[in-house]
Amino acid sequence: MTRHEDSPESSHALIIASGLFDDAWYRLHLPPYERDTEDLVTHFLTAGTHRQLDPGPLFDTKAYLARNWHLVPGTDNALLHYLLHGIGEGSVAEGINDRGLHNDQGATVATRLLPALSRPPSIAVSVHVFHLDVLEHDILPRLKTFPAPHSLLFTTDTEEKSLAISELTESLLPDSRAFIRVAPNRGRNFGPLLVCWRQALLQHDLFLHLHTKKSLYTGTEQQSWRATLLDTLLPTPQGINGILQRFADDETLGLLQPAPGPTVPWWAWTWLTNKAVARPLLQRLNITPPAGYFDYPAGSMFWARSKAMASLLDLPWSSDDFPEESGQTDGTLAHAVERCLGLVARSTGHRVDEYDRSAGLIRVGGGRKNLDQYERTTPGDLAAAIRQAKTVSFDLFDTLLTRIALTSDTIHHTVADRLARTFPTLVPSGRDFFILRQQAEHRARKALFDTDDVTLNDIYAALATLTGWPEPALALARREEVRIDQNVLRPRPAVLEALRLARAEGKRTLIVSDTYLTRAELDPVLERTGILPLVDEIYLSSERLARKDRGDMWDLLRACEDTTTLLHVGDNEQADIQRTADLRIRHHHVMSGLNLLRLSPLSAPLFHSLNSPAQTAPAHAEEHRLAGDILLGPLVTDLFESPFLTPQTPGTSTQSLTSPITLTSPETLGRVVLGPLLTTFLARLVRHPALPQLERLFFLSREGVFLSHLYTHLRTCWLPHLPEASVFPISRRVAISAAQAVRFDPDILFHSGDGYRGSMAALLEARLGVVLPPDDPMQDVRVSLPEDRAVTRNLTRLQQDPIVRQAHCTRDDLMAWTDAQGIAAGGGIRHGVVDVGYGGTIQRHLQTALGVPFAGFYMAAEPGTRRVEKSGGLAFGLVANGERAVAFRHDWSIFLEAILTAPHGQTIGYDTSTSPPTPVFGPPGLSQQNFPMLSRIIDGAESYLTDLLDSYGPDILPALQHGADAATLPLAALHSGVLKLAPDIASALFTEDAFCGRGEIKAAHGVED
Repeated sequence: MTRHEDSPESSHALIIASGLFDDAWYRLHLPPYERDTEDLVTHFLTAGTHRQLDPGPLFDTKAYLARNWHLVPGTDNALLHYLLHGIGEGSVAEGINDRGLHNDQGATVATRLLPALSRPPSIAVSVHVFHLDVLEHDILPRLKTFPAPHSLLFTTDTEEKSLAISELTESLLPDSRAFIRVAPNRGRNFGPLLVCWRQALLQHDLFLHLHTKKSLYTGTEQQSWRATLLDTLLPTPQGINGILQRFADDETLGLLQPAPGPTVPWWAWTWLTNKAVARPLLQRLNITPPAGYFDYPAGSMFWARSKAMASLLDLPWSSDDFPEESGQTDGTLAHAVERCLGLVARSTGHRVDEYDRSAGLIRVGGGRKNLDQYERTTPGDLAAAIRQAKTVSFDLFDTLLTRIALTSDTIHHTVADRLARTFPTLVPSGRDFFILRQQAEHRARKALFDTDDVTLNDIYAALATLTGWPEPALALARREEVRIDQNVLRPRPAVLEALRLARAEGKRTLIVSDTYLTRAELDPVLERTGILPLVDEIYLSSERLARKDRGDMWDLLRACEDTTTLLHVGDNEQADIQRTADLRIRHHHVMSGLNLLRLSPLSAPLFHSLNSPAQTAPAHAEEHRLAGDILLGPLVTDLFESPFLTPQTPGTSTQSLTSPITLTSPETLGRVVLGPLLTTFLARLVRHPALPQLERLFFLSREGVFLSHLYTHLRTCWLPHLPEASVFPISRRVAISAAQAVRFDPDILFHSGDGYRGSMAALLEARLGVVLPPDDPMQDVRVSLPEDRAVTRNLTRLQQDPIVRQAHCTRDDLMAWTDAQGIAAGGGIRHGVVDVGYGGTIQRHLQTALGVPFAGFYMAAEPGTRRVEKSGGLAFGLVANGERAVAFRHDWSIFLEAILTAPHGQTIGYDTSTSPPTPVFGPPGLSQQNFPMLSRIIDGAESYLTDLLDSYGPDILPALQHGADAATLPLAALHSGVLKLAPDIASALFTEDAFCGRGEIKAAHGVED
């Protein structure tokens, strides 16, 4: 490069004209003592060259210097070289890919500046023109440097504007291929686009949609937001080439939306008042409306692949589809279409990416939705807002209180299940309670002409008329609905602390809530949670006959309270935040636990686990869904109790709202991961039809210690009629050895385990308890199973005599212990054995050794468990069977066995010198050293079980039997990394596997990096 071939003045002008030097951005990235520099471009050409500073987010200086190795870092200015030589030579430049600016944790790629494409796609640029000045001064100048051939499609609302557009286009873009259509002023920018140009867009590969946005309803023209959108979608000619190339390289990219400016609040990425308007459109497109937060191009400007939008463009749109313009700020079809764009793209198998100019990156698969602004809010921000107010009102549900239920609908589905079981002959069926109750509530509201709110009395009166159900059924449904709703509510400590602060600061404190519950039904909850003494006044829609979501509650509040000094704290983006924002009432948004869950990467697998295969009968699908709702409901409080990222819910941590969650306490691990699994296992165990026929249950092996503890807790607190249970200290080694006294099997070492690597002597000791002398030749014989089956079989036959001798000793001691426990032959199956599973090995060999059949209950039962039937026993897999059990063992056995263990080593025999005989244990392993940690994990699982049964009652156990998919979901999330373990927990999890020659195995999945 010739460093002085251009004058400083021309270099200065070239850099300014490039569009790649962002003076505000550059100033912000200088040290504070340099930010008052007047001539930033000169600073960039001098000090910036020496320090290799970036001129703006779209140009990474160091990356360009690395690619152009002939330049001298610190001497050559990378941007100047790119502008003078790089563009002409076809050089590539990249954006800075600043993942820290908006706390990006998902996939991103750097934006790119590329030379002209050799084969550009066919492109349409559609522009809706309502404000001619914006077209003239903001849009057409940017289109002057558009680097590829394109069709320019204008829409406007009058012939006069059409003429003006034609004149402006001929003047500023004389070579453009422009077309203009006039359409009624309906549907803002989307109505004219869909009515006038949908067929034209389908004839192009890509289209860019722009409009002359002013957003005057906000009180001022949103120039900054408009400039951000236009600068993002039309960055520079080379930046546009980068966008076009990205679409060319990736056929799955359907929509590229601009990252929003900082003025767009995070709560805008929900339906707000648009869901009802969008529902008919989504039904036509066969799209299920999402809940919570979702991607759409806020501001209604975007790049799109026409094929990705085909289902929307194919509809026969008419101007009459859209309402007349009357200054609406939300809730029109145009607002709904805007929110549906990303949904349409994904429904056609395409992806939504987001171009963030400010960070020089593209987010792959979704946008940040300004959530980083929410992530930065802390309890201190809420406290500061409270101190500035004279009156503070709080929403109740999902703000001050949250439920250990996945949604509020869980309660109604639970009532439906209870009705169906209690009144099986109801017509219509109690299973239909959820839908019937919705219809009854709708009827009750219509009877009041949607002007007042309704109570449960109103709803159940309408339900009685609708169904004709007898009074006992209606009374049960009403009683259970209130009881369960009261019991599942929990305070959100961080928000409750804010209420306490408001009280301590002498503020007037209010509760403002939309609910059909009355004070009589809510006061017990408010008393229990400590809320009632902290509140001066309560505004319930059921008693005040006005609603927040409808808006008249806020009118009432303005009439009764001084709302000029009021701060409202709430979670509902429409009722609590949008409504107050429209009325200029100060508000502070705290996200609900459910919406926090929906933003988490845990959301997709969790909600997928609730779905049933397409051919599933509706009743069975409902049972599956209900079990999942209940089992996974506590995750809302366990993981998302706090509305703040910092400090987050105790026992958890995460880097962002959309990042994997790390479990930082053993109790949280127990509640979140083991709670659903063990509760489902116990629900199926205690409801099993074989159980009433048994005298006693024996929980096998070391895994039985914790499982027996949980079963006994369930029996003691809720189900005293269950058979008594105790731990049966035994191991595969003891059971297999004892069985050899009855029938010697030369293949036993092969059949008894998955595999083995080690010496033949160690194998005999690990699996049969046969200890050979140190100088025995078997010590030096190395075997591998299953490969060396024939060798191992022959060596086993050589050791038949010592094996059988040891087997008789083991069997005699085992029988002495079992006699003391009352286990004796005769009388059929009188006892059950319970274990994690997988092949029923211990049960099968016990039956052979003792001549006693058992009923075996396993968490997972592989096909091999059927072999227990040959000796008279039964085996049942309660969570997984067959091939699913094989997958269960493969994925989770080591992890589960690391936690479900005992405070002692493996059982190696019984001491018959005592009366009764006592088990003899081998040396403790790493798990025993970490046993206090493991006990805390099981304490968490026990608290989860207690929480569910105290809240719903033991009658919920039949419903939980259908939750196998939900039960294993947290384990799968840990396995996939959606959930992670803190290092101190992970380092405590080991499984001792001498049986397979592997020693101590580190057991944790998903360890935090």
